[in-house]
Amino acid sequence: MQDNNRTNRIVAFIIFVITSIVYLKTVAPTTSFWDCGEFITSAYIMGIPHPPGAPLYLLVGRFFSMIPFAADIGLRVNIISSFSSSITAMLTYLIIVRLIVMFRGTPRETVDKIIVYSSGIIGSLTLAFSDSFWFNSVEAEVYSISMFFTAFVVWLILVWYEKADESSSDKYIILIAYAIGLVIGVHLLSILALPALFLLVYFRKTKKIEWNSFAVFTLISGLIFIAIYPGIVKKVPNFMLYLNNTTGPGFTLVFLLIILGAILFSMKSAIDNKRRYIFLGLASLIVILIGVSTYATIYIRSGLNPDLDENDPENMTNMVSYLNREQYGEWSIVERRAPFWEYQIKKMYVRYFGWQFLGTGQTLGEDSRVVETLSPFGLFMIPFLFGIIGMFYHFVKDWRHGSFIMILFLATGLAIAVYLNQEDPQPRERDYVYTGSFMAFAIWIGIGAYALLDYFKTLSQKYREKPQQLLILVTALTLLFIMPINMFAFHYHSHNRTGNYVAHDYSYNILQSCEPNAILFTNGDNDTFPLWYLQYVENIRKDVRVVNLSLLNTHWYIKQLRDQEPKVPISLNNNQIDALEPRLWEEPKTVKFDVPKDAYLRDVGDIFEKRKLMEDV
Repeated sequence: MQDNNRTNRIVAFIIFVITSIVYLKTVAPTTSFWDCGEFITSAYIMGIPHPPGAPLYLLVGRFFSMIPFAADIGLRVNIISSFSSSITAMLTYLIIVRLIVMFRGTPRETVDKIIVYSSGIIGSLTLAFSDSFWFNSVEAEVYSISMFFTAFVVWLILVWYEKADESSSDKYIILIAYAIGLVIGVHLLSILALPALFLLVYFRKTKKIEWNSFAVFTLISGLIFIAIYPGIVKKVPNFMLYLNNTTGPGFTLVFLLIILGAILFSMKSAIDNKRRYIFLGLASLIVILIGVSTYATIYIRSGLNPDLDENDPENMTNMVSYLNREQYGEWSIVERRAPFWEYQIKKMYVRYFGWQFLGTGQTLGEDSRVVETLSPFGLFMIPFLFGIIGMFYHFVKDWRHGSFIMILFLATGLAIAVYLNQEDPQPRERDYVYTGSFMAFAIWIGIGAYALLDYFKTLSQKYREKPQQLLILVTALTLLFIMPINMFAFHYHSHNRTGNYVAHDYSYNILQSCEPNAILFTNGDNDTFPLWYLQYVENIRKDVRVVNLSLLNTHWYIKQLRDQEPKVPISLNNNQIDALEPRLWEEPKTVKFDVPKDAYLRDVGDIFEKRKLMEDV
């Protein structure tokens, strides 16, 4: 058994090394488009990114930005995603092996060890080289760290499942609770793993499954989930704001200390009276709150007015608005904002799922996006077929853990598509939010590989001669390992960002085109965030004031433009700014702004002059 554990850990470490090498070879050398420039900048200057923030990511990013292993600050922060994804791939391997061992037992013979460990390798590398997972792994975004936490809590609950009868097993539940608290400071996606975790706890603690007990446990699990989200995440801050506005900050602080004291006293009482589950629940609550406390970083740093201070959450009112994402408005999951099946499911989930495991379409529409919902191009549907085999095989061998992975697959996939209720069109592809679902399917791919290898092992035993048995197994292993190798080869070119300075140079050219002390109007993420990176991280053209027209609809942004250097000449006072609101004209009007001809004819003339000179040469 000890030898098995040692071998398993060595193989897991090899997975980490292989994926780390690939990600570090293909990682972006500096900032990329979309949120990357904003997150790198926020981490480096400890600024405030868009709501609801990612304080733990900023703290980790700040730490990495201070390690001088690369000259480019963007590269230093990008590598966080690379290492996070490598650890996730390693954990996925460990999860696959543990699930296989749970239904087939610990492998004793050498051939059995090869089959089990190879299955884990195939599944984990399939995830590592899948489209969206690899994409997230080579840029500064929150999704790789979020996936690490998802894989971590899934692995922990499986460890707890095996050791639940031991007196020390509660430490795994407390560690899971702490991880959930921490990941709230990265992204909320990981808490969607909780329903699957609750289901596994029910299976482990219930000898005979009955509808009554299942209904009660589902209700309790639902209440715990609601207590975390929206309870701790949204309702507690709202209550604190109400308390602060009605009684003042002094009483609010005293009230919080009283609540904390009551929890600690109850924990001591539970220990004295040997109330194990009460203590476990209270301890889990405490560590979740400790994890969520990273949000104090947002409040504290905003009060120091960094150059990047979105929503200005330096007081309770703004902080609660920031946490609740009020800037983006509200939506209902009942009234669909786009065709449910054709757009929100087929185009915005099934199409992305196909990219990972079936293949990628080659036809681009008018919006420059892949048209085909499903296409076998590149991957030939092979990973998908193994995943389907693995899913059915898992349910046949161990339906409890099969149900566990199924809930994880649905909660981090289709459930997100239903909840997000996305509008048509979206400004960008959204495949990155479904990587938890893709991880669950990759687990089934590993189990599918085991099913095939186990079949070939049984087939080989019909032959008495060892060389024939060995030939059959080697052939099966070779065929299976072609799958992740093919995924690597197919995705390498499109995911290799070596030398990709497009976002950096594009932004540099924009800034350098401006006159001294210019006001530069931008509109979206891609013409704003990389510019912030150049100005606040690389200190390039800080005399230019970038004015984002989308953010110009918010009061806090107008005030910052007026007050922070370089200042925009705005004469409105705070009351006048707060009174600003959108107003519709009684009748539609067309607004025109006359541009002096010299503003563009001069540049056009220069172009023609240079072209003439080139023709003469």
